[in-house]
Amino acid sequence: MVNELIKRNIPDFFVNNGKKIETKQEWEDYRPYLKELLLKEEYGFLPPKIIPTVRVEKEGVDFAGKAEWESVYFTFENNGKSHTVKTGLILPKGKEKCPVFLSLNFQKEIPNKYLPVEEIIDTGFGIFAFCYEEVTADNNDFTNGLCGLFEENGKCPFGKISLWAYFASICMDYLEKRQEVDKNSVAIIGHSRLGKTALLTSALDERFKLTCVNDSGCCGAAVSRGKSKENETIEKITETFPFWFTDGFKQYVNNESSLPFDQHMLLALVAPRCLIVGGAEEDAWADNKGQHLSCALAAKAWELYDKGLADKRLNYYERRGTHFLSRTDWIVYMEGFKEILKNEI
Repeated sequence: MVNELIKRNIPDFFVNNGKKIETKQEWEDYRPYLKELLLKEEYGFLPPKIIPTVRVEKEGVDFAGKAEWESVYFTFENNGKSHTVKTGLILPKGKEKCPVFLSLNFQKEIPNKYLPVEEIIDTGFGIFAFCYEEVTADNNDFTNGLCGLFEENGKCPFGKISLWAYFASICMDYLEKRQEVDKNSVAIIGHSRLGKTALLTSALDERFKLTCVNDSGCCGAAVSRGKSKENETIEKITETFPFWFTDGFKQYVNNESSLPFDQHMLLALVAPRCLIVGGAEEDAWADNKGQHLSCALAAKAWELYDKGLADKRLNYYERRGTHFLSRTDWIVYMEGFKEILKNEI
């Protein structure tokens, strides 16, 4: 890890106005500036808060009669336009104050290949899930979905990752109002680009007890500096997905050394809450060394609260296999969540 740090030449970003951050209070004072910096330079600012109208349709009892299943519809209105996002809430039957995973999904169907619902509810957790493209399409069109409510002349001042994160926080608003949900025991989970989204959401919204970031790679959990040719870079990601970010982020293409931050600072914003970063051995694109290094560098934030916190609340794990949110990953995240709840970490 020391050799990796030297190779990547990552500055110490725990610095505020030239002064090293050494205390919890100094870190707390720095956090608002860091959040604004990341949004301004990388992801784009979030749109103004709109309170949606909510409609619930009961789907009944399902999964062998073990769970109550509802479809929850959020309708947003702005500038004479409206857009509705469908979500699914599934809670174990008869369980009060249930801990819940907010799951950012690639697919509309529930369950799906990334979301083993029955196994999750059998473990005692609820699921609140939405398909990210129900919020806004994963392309360069800023006139559709929620983007269409804020766009002017086909443009928006934020990237798509910011908008998906915006809606995830709206979902948390709703979960806080549900009596069946333990609002202090909500985890957020995402894979790949939705891992980036889950991480940004939790960095900005401190209500999530646990953040599970699976194979998030470049502009997610992996540091941006010192990539190898087999890793995704800022150049590659902004060439393929420029709409995920603010336009100004392109200034760092092949110029990572001028970044006024690196991704471990995004991880650090989750502190002192719990974070699990997951990788896969054959997922070179996601840069596992960079993700692991990012966790090691971010640990200082947890240590500012308590020297022992990083060992308990910040975890990196890597499994065999390729880029995927697998049953193995879910087991790791669920076991981690159970440990957190059991020991009040």
